[in-house]
Amino acid sequence: MELNQYTETALTLNADCDFRRNMKPSALFRYVEQAAADHARAYGMDDAFFAAHHTAFLVGKQAVEIYRMPTRAEKLVLKTACEPCKKGSMKRITHIQDEAGNELAMVDCRWIVVDTDNERILREPNWHTPGYWNEDVEGELPQLVHKSKDLTFAGNWKASYSLCDLNGHVNNSYYLDIACDALPIEAFQKGALRFASVKYHREIPMGSQVAVSYARAAGGWYVAGRREEHLAFECYLEFADEAPAEK
Repeated sequence: MELNQYTETALTLNADCDFRRNMKPSALFRYVEQAAADHARAYGMDDAFFAAHHTAFLVGKQAVEIYRMPTRAEKLVLKTACEPCKKGSMKRITHIQDEAGNELAMVDCRWIVVDTDNERILREPNWHTPGYWNEDVEGELPQLVHKSKDLTFAGNWKASYSLCDLNGHVNNSYYLDIACDALPIEAFQKGALRFASVKYHREIPMGSQVAVSYARAAGGWYVAGRREEHLAFECYLEFADEAPAEK
């Protein structure tokens, strides 16, 4: 059966690149999130649609495997496809390729559908969009976050205006910025990021603070953020110079 997928192109912007002239990990997540939103809008699921159905898509967890990070001004092709909600979670796989069709990265994102009236997760949406879903999408990345108990406190981060999105809380992509900023800069100087997974436990509303700590774990780094003493997010990152952990 032919895969129902959405394809769009993008250009790696200067502001989305780091000191190596490579795309920042958070920007990779933002481009993928934009492709997902454009895919939904192409099937009529815009702001008015979600308001009428009192629902919203939110990211529960996601992982990225990077084969080569996109570089400054590089033209990209993003191909994204999703499955129906199964037990409250919707799998979406996005492939990021260069102009020649070479695979640069893959993102495995697990979305949830929320009832915006009572903030409850729905096992399945209260609407159906023919042609949008695929019963099965190939590909999967480990969503495991390798943990550590011996944490170093990195500091408090405020959910400032520039970190927050249209929902009034820190955008899912910027959690990677927080995690990367918490790590010693030597981690990035030694090698490029090749894998990251993020679990979102609690929203971080605009104006609130999150206490961030980090530690070495398995073959990479573990970063955790707490808001009001409760776990808000966890992140695991591996770099090219490190031995990969078992996933």
